[in-house]
Amino acid sequence: MGSFTEVQSNGVTAPPYVLCFILIITVSVLSDKYRMRGPFCALFAILSAIGFILLGTTDTVGPRYFGSFLVVLIFVTTSVALVWNSNTNSTGSKKAGGLWIMMTVGQCGPLLGTNMFPDSDAPSYRTGLWVCCAFALLSAAAASLLSFLLLRENKRRDRIYGPVQLGQQVDMSSAESQEAGPRYII
Repeated sequence: MGSFTEVQSNGVTAPPYVLCFILIITVSVLSDKYRMRGPFCALFAILSAIGFILLGTTDTVGPRYFGSFLVVLIFVTTSVALVWNSNTNSTGSKKAGGLWIMMTVGQCGPLLGTNMFPDSDAPSYRTGLWVCCAFALLSAAAASLLSFLLLRENKRRDRIYGPVQLGQQVDMSSAESQEAGPRYII
């Protein structure tokens, strides 16, 4: 941000991550309680995108520092999305495969990031910030779309097999009961 010493810069980076840590725990509990992952993923991805917009459009310290609090909220989206991936896959191998794909694709970010923040863009690094903003918005759109699709699938299953009450045990031994099985967490 251009107005802090190296020691001060290290000190002011801690509060955004402390907030993010608290929100990850809080959102994890709430998303389990309400059996909803997508809306939380989308909300925090949008908040992160707003942070990137603030960082990309302002030059004063206050708004940029506030933007840094918002930017790190993408980690809330990431933590909820990892669990959501496990919730939507039925077998252990599908869960492992889904996590492998997410982790592999997720590791492409650092490769892209090293090229999106060149020294020539210093000190604002606007190109990288806009790319990050675009990916945060893409995350929000993907979470919203998946929520919609899972909600539609749950309604289809309810029409065909009848509603399943929260906490109700479903016998998963037959192929039909696997299709009728527990509803997806949206």
